Formats: sequence, structure tokens, C-alpha cells
Amino acid sequence: MLQRQLDSLRGVTARNEQHIMELDERTAGGAPARAAQAGDTARRRALASTSGIYGKPFLRRAGGGAAVGGYVDLQFSSDLGSHASRFDATRLVPFIFAEITDRLHFGTEIEFEHGPVIEVEDGEASGSGEVNVEFATLDYTLRDGLNIRAGMILSPLGRFNLVHDSPINDLTDRPLVDRGVIPTTLSESGVGLFGTLYPTGRSLLGYELYVVNGFRNPLELDGANLVEGIDVREARGERGDDNNAGKALVGRLAFSPFLGLEVGASAHSGTYAAKETTGAGVVYRGDERLTIAALDATLQHGPLELLGEYGRISIDLPRDAAGRVLASSVAANPFGFYAQANWHWGHGLLAPRASSHFTSAIRWDAVDDRGAAGARAERLTTGLNWRPVEDAVLKTDFQWNWTTLPGGARGDLQRRVLVSMATYF
Repeated sequence: MLQRQLDSLRGVTARNEQHIMELDERTAGGAPARAAQAGDTARRRALASTSGIYGKPFLRRAGGGAAVGGYVDLQFSSDLGSHASRFDATRLVPFIFAEITDRLHFGTEIEFEHGPVIEVEDGEASGSGEVNVEFATLDYTLRDGLNIRAGMILSPLGRFNLVHDSPINDLTDRPLVDRGVIPTTLSESGVGLFGTLYPTGRSLLGYELYVVNGFRNPLELDGANLVEGIDVREARGERGDDNNAGKALVGRLAFSPFLGLEVGASAHSGTYAAKETTGAGVVYRGDERLTIAALDATLQHGPLELLGEYGRISIDLPRDAAGRVLASSVAANPFGFYAQANWHWGHGLLAPRASSHFTSAIRWDAVDDRGAAGARAERLTTGLNWRPVEDAVLKTDFQWNWTTLPGGARGDLQRRVLVSMATYF
């Protein structure tokens, strides 16, 4: 037992020293020192997508190598058109980290959404809300920059899927592209490799590559016709089963040439259907592939932060009995994106003066409407938030939502107000 505790302490010390050296190297002669808070934000967000659970704040060591923490997210929303409004206990997410040995680590997050109330009647559970294991992974370090990960993996498809925690984001709702194209939160069972490399003294290259079960069939059929859109959210795969013989690959490369700038590219590709012929004569060969590709970038320079993401779906459609690809009103290659700008200001205007600051944010979202080819759902969001400390935030957002139809005509404009709070603990 004593030897295990000594090994654990050595591991913690070594990782802390490496982290301090990394920050020293990357800040030497680097990003402008606007204020201490701006520097903290740059460090947290620039490293977030490559550090995973190892970068989570407020992990509390409870003895025996275990640590706990989490975050909570509550919100109020009001639709100004219909005058409908609601309070929502959106998320409560505890996380646990355990250092089993210096090389072997376990991490997990358990998500409680919408204040779940579970009722059991006649042996069946029902009720509102949802309980979900967001990820649960066992990591083993082979050597510096090379680690094995197995379990329920948070898929590295786009940057936002990796850094979707409410306290770290400056607007309440998640981007449209990360719901309709990249189905955040996307967690999958599998195994693979991850690590961080240092090509130069100031640059960082993070990578993740996993073999996973992949997606299920995302297509809706009406007889032999495809009439609905590609629903990747409903097609998120089973964590304990696979509906076809093939497996999927998912991976991401993230390059940071200096502190504050990160550029990432990722993809998820695999078969999505079992080999079968439906009653309407639709033939699935079993080798139809669904591929989602994404690009992302984030830049922080002093108080200004720019970030965005682009995602695109490519899918092999099934055929009829004569071998012809089914006709469809679905967009052939649905895509979406968001572009966002944040301005951090007002440091010390409110207590606690050493850490509090404000952020003004604006984001434009667009994603294909999935109901008719060429139509797009769009959203413009402006927001103002206050952080008493970097890890806690009170947000106020105003949204304009509309649909752009083929030819440029716009559908009805919907306006929403959101007020939310989120904090790590």
C-alpha cells in the first residue's frame, strides 16, 4: 500500500512538472499578457481539446488515488413569439478520476439531464429526464506521447464534442452543427491511441485515433422512398452492440503552433447498415458507409477570441431491387458550421476583483434543414456573461432563429431569450 502511494505521488509530481514546463515553454516570448485572467482563459481553452479529463478543473483528491469533481448547468428560456417559457435543470455532471498506478488511469463522467425522476412500475422504469454515462475510459501510458485508451470514449469528432462542458463555453445553447451534423455529445465504445507531441519548443500536436462500433442506420424510409433527413443523433451507435459486421474509425489531429491558436481536423467513417432487403424492396448490401468530416479552429489574442467549426456528412444511399440508388429529397452532402467571436473585458469591475470579468459574444450558426435539399436552418446569437471566477459563469443570450429556403426566401423569424448559470465544482 505504501509503495502504491509513493508511486502515485511520483506520478502526480512528474505530471505537474511537465505541465509547468509546457506552459513556460509556450508562454515564453509568446501571447500578449493583457491580464492574468486573459492568460488563464487562453491556457485553459488552448489546452482543453488535447488534455481531456486530465485538464478538468476542481478535481478533489479524496485519498487512495481517487479524485472527484463535476459541473452543473441550469437555465431559463423564453420564446418571445409564443410567450412560452420554462426553467430547466439542464445538466448535473459528476466526474471521477482514479490513478491506479503511475501509468494506468481511469476517468468517467455521469450525466443527469433535466433533473431525472425515475419511477419503477411492474418492473419497468419510466419518468422524466435522462441518466447517461458520458464516457468511462481506462488509459495506459506506453511512453511519452503514446497512450492506449479503451472503454466508452468521447469521440474526437470536431473540437466542440471534446470541450462541450457548459462552464467553459460563453453561450448557453450548443451550435446547430454540433446537433444536426456532429451529434454532440457523441460517446462510443472502442479502443485506440492518443497523445501529445511537441514538434518545436513552442508548438503542440495532439492526436486521437480509435476503432469504435460506429453509427446505426440514420435514414427514414416511406416504402421505397427516402423522405426524411439524415438523423445522425438518432443513429448514434449502441455502446454494447453493433448492428453490422464492420467497425468505424474516428480520429482527430490538433496543431497548436503557439499558445492561443489551435487548428484541428477530424473524421468518423464506417458502415452503418446491416445487410438486408426490406419489405419495400430496398436493398442494403451491408457495406454502405457514413462519413462525417470536420474542421475547427480557435484563436485567442489578448481579450479577443475567435472560434469556429465546419462539419459535413457523406453517405452511401441504399438501392432498389433493380440496383438503382434510391431517389431522395435529402441533401446529398448535408453540412453545417458556426463562427463565433468573444471579447473578454471588465476585469475586476465586480467582486471578487482579482478574478471576475465579463464576456460579450456573437455567433452565427447554419446547418442544412434535412427536410428539403438546399434548405438551411440558421441562428444568430448575441450574449453577455459574467464570470466571478474562470470556472463559473452567469450567461444572458438573445437568439434569432430562421430557415433559409431554396432561392433565398426566409421562413418565420423566431426569437428567444436564455438566461443560464454553470459552474465546475
